[in-house]
Amino acid sequence: KYLVSLFIILCTGCAAVLFSGCASHQKNLTTDRGTLDEANYLQEKGFYDEARKQYLRIKTEFPQSSLQVETDLKIADSYYQEESYQTAANSYEDFLKTYPGRPEVPEALYKLGMCYVKQMPSTAQRDTRPTAKVVDKFTRLIVDYPDSKHAAEAQGYIEKARSQLADKIYQIARFYERMGEYDSAARRYADFYDQYSSNTLAEEALAREIKNLKLSGQKEKAEALVTKFQEKFPKSKFTSIIK
Repeated sequence: KYLVSLFIILCTGCAAVLFSGCASHQKNLTTDRGTLDEANYLQEKGFYDEARKQYLRIKTEFPQSSLQVETDLKIADSYYQEESYQTAANSYEDFLKTYPGRPEVPEALYKLGMCYVKQMPSTAQRDTRPTAKVVDKFTRLIVDYPDSKHAAEAQGYIEKARSQLADKIYQIARFYERMGEYDSAARRYADFYDQYSSNTLAEEALAREIKNLKLSGQKEKAEALVTKFQEKFPKSKFTSIIK
């Protein structure tokens, strides 16, 4: 009898817990707000596909809803949380085009930039197109919304991305130089110096541009740059390269 009573008590307790859990989450899909609440609930639980189905219901079944803006942003957020970063980026881009001037724009722009941060390669040897996007999107954020709470963070990502892009150009220049493609190497070194003159490799890049100009037969252009180099870096350790 004792075991039976204990079993009944345990079952009753489990049922009560399950009932209370269900009772705490009630659906109401007959209104736009109820549908949004259900979608948000699903998204918080990690059921992203199901959440998006509910978000899309708001767009199709409640086309005049004042929740359309929030819904579109939530759809993009769901892809970001799912780590589908390029799809998320496309959704944030659509949001920015659809709702220019909205107060949510700075946050959407920040998240767009973060989509490309997440896609940045670990080294410059790989595809750096996402890296260039990081610079583009976060520069836009800082220029258009300098008071954004994400401005300092965005600047840090810009510097990191620019460093990787600079490394990419420098490595390409070095490759052409090693291959004896001196004209191509000189042009890449020139691009590097023009775009990243404050980079730690800028001094060497200018010296190597001069060297490769000479090797490609462009001596007059090289000599003109020698003067610039000597004025800019009078105590350079790379002077031997340009002789």
